[in-house]
Amino acid sequence: MSRTSARKVLIIMSAEHDPRYMGSSGHPIVQTPHLDRVAARGVRFANAQTPSPICVPGRAAFATGQRVFLTRHSGNASLYTGTPSGWGHALQL
Repeated sequence: MSRTSARKVLIIMSAEHDPRYMGSSGHPIVQTPHLDRVAARGVRFANAQTPSPICVPGRAAFATGQRVFLTRHSGNASLYTGTPSGWGHALQL
């Protein structure tokens, strides 16, 4: 694939965000026009769940596609620095 035909990927992950509190989810009061516009043009995973309630292990697992114990990130004190490598590395090829 040439660089001119490359696809763009945007992933928005919010911490402690209840997906019901977005306009695109049909909330009667909360207004999120920018997120609604992004959701309308892409794929929205309304029922996704985190593999860990702690930020770094959950995001490392998401980035690598591995279970939390395999990434060796058990808490927020160990930063995910790209090891083990994940899909972000594969997209750069």
